[in-house]
Amino acid sequence: MGVQRPSIYTYFDYRLFMRDLQASLKAERPVFTLEHLAHKVGLKSKGHMSLIIKGAKNIPPEKIPLYTAALELDGKEADFFTLMVHFNQAATHRDRKRYLDRMVALLRVTDRKLVPSQYALCEKWYHPVVHELLRVHDIREEWERLAALLRPSITAKEAQESVALLREIGLVLPNAQGHYKPTNVAITFGDGWRSVAVREFQKHTFDLAHNALENTPIEERDISSLTLSLGESTFREISERISLFRKEMLALARSEKNAEQVFQLNFSLFPLSERKA
Repeated sequence: MGVQRPSIYTYFDYRLFMRDLQASLKAERPVFTLEHLAHKVGLKSKGHMSLIIKGAKNIPPEKIPLYTAALELDGKEADFFTLMVHFNQAATHRDRKRYLDRMVALLRVTDRKLVPSQYALCEKWYHPVVHELLRVHDIREEWERLAALLRPSITAKEAQESVALLREIGLVLPNAQGHYKPTNVAITFGDGWRSVAVREFQKHTFDLAHNALENTPIEERDISSLTLSLGESTFREISERISLFRKEMLALARSEKNAEQVFQLNFSLFPLSERKA
């Protein structure tokens, strides 16, 4: 009975994939050791290969084809591995997002169900808003009505697709009256590709804040700013207080019995100068 090889499309970290694939290939052919793999890509020792898998060394971009050949990848698998290496080794958020988008596009071509639900949730700013609106309003399949409730408004088709996504993830379900309502399912985000998706969503929310500053009457919003001089310890204390306050606001919102609107609450604390030597 053969050993089942790991599917590359279930990975977003090429190092983990290399580790698991090498172990799988070694189970099939004992000769496929790290030393054997290192030799196939032109490395002098298996120690260097171990450092790559552990994250202490990178794969030079021009050497990626050697690795796809050594790992016996071709076609879309080789393309996905190449994108995954660039994604993991990218230095900026913009580059990581660019490679992640291309990976997700390839996943959709291969099998749409392989696209992580959290990624789809962060692609559009209005998915979390629709989720909360369904908590406030009784909505059946009234897509035009739902779309018009958002600021800025979206199309009826976007509203329908948003509810379909939320339902697919398990975040909303129709109740006995046929109204779509949020469930108790929690979506969690960690490191890796998730941090890129979440950061993209955060960019959307700050764009919305800018729009509110321009277009929302002042009596309907509360937007303020502080410019502070801080030391490291005070910065950490403020960060901890923001985290605590965020949890308190979430608990307060969840205890709300008469919700009327959906609001976006943003926090930002970032440096505007270089650190004092």
